[in-house]
Amino acid sequence: MGVLNKEDREFLAEKFGNDLINLVQIGLVVSDNCQYCDLVDQLLNELAEIAGGKILLKKAEINPYLTKILGVNRGPVILIGQKGEVRYTGAPLGEEAWAFIETITIASNGKHGLNDYVEDLRSLDKTVRIETIITPSCPYCPHSVLMANRIALASGGKVISDTIEAYEFPEIANKWAVTAVPTTILSVEEPYSGDVFTIGVPNEKALIRAILKLGISD
Repeated sequence: MGVLNKEDREFLAEKFGNDLINLVQIGLVVSDNCQYCDLVDQLLNELAEIAGGKILLKKAEINPYLTKILGVNRGPVILIGQKGEVRYTGAPLGEEAWAFIETITIASNGKHGLNDYVEDLRSLDKTVRIETIITPSCPYCPHSVLMANRIALASGGKVISDTIEAYEFPEIANKWAVTAVPTTILSVEEPYSGDVFTIGVPNEKALIRAILKLGISD
């Protein structure tokens, strides 16, 4: 039995048929000590099948190199885009599912809706990371996630959007003392430093302004 039911498949077949233009690269990092790796693996394979060749799926086992890059020692971690600029640290289930599907389509057709900011985002001197801490039952979290994902895709890899499922990776939620979701954290990759930007769905223009301020050298 598959993850997606008949109605899901029919909806996605129509959506992907209309919205997928270019090939989307999706990577999945799995591990042995992983509650949802098998489920996510099956889901991504079903999505790739429905997409009819428009999704290129690759899978890897966690290793020291990936742990250093991703900052976690277990899966599942999903990477979307040619540069892996969109990450899901944890399974995109529950309320997160629709934003995950929208992210895949935007990665394919480039319709991120941020054309006015593309030049500035792609000229950042430093890589800026948006961490969005979420839970599967939070109805507001997908809006924060999709906003961050759109910015990352528009940036051409200068911004990384990392959606972190708080129940699966409590050590990250605890690191930022998260008490409510969504919580958005902005940081500079090298050298690493960060602060909580907001709790709740961010204002898009304010978020982009903060990213530009953080990512442009003085």
